[in-house]
Amino acid sequence: MNKIARLLIPAATCLAGFAVTMAPIAVADAQDDAFLQALDQNGVSFPNLSATGVASMGHGVCKDWSDGASFSQIISDVQSTTQLGGHGTGVFIGAATGAYCSQYLSKIPSN
Repeated sequence: MNKIARLLIPAATCLAGFAVTMAPIAVADAQDDAFLQALDQNGVSFPNLSATGVASMGHGVCKDWSDGASFSQIISDVQSTTQLGGHGTGVFIGAATGAYCSQYLSKIPSN
């Protein structure tokens, strides 16, 4: 397993669990709020983007999952799209997966 994945797995796993417990399933705005709050609480911000733009990028993680992308591929996609480092990428993937497509949480490695 590569170094980036080893750094991201604990952060993504922890945050994914948090996001699932915090994100109401029924309302899209509440999902966006939970996603954005999880990012904020973990120091991930995009000062030059609107909340809608950031949420849209979060939905991109779910599109990758649904298209059959591997965890490593999603790491690469998120990093190239967001310019986040290892910790931020893990937070972003975990928060997006937990808030928008929790059916894919099992695809995030636990160790």
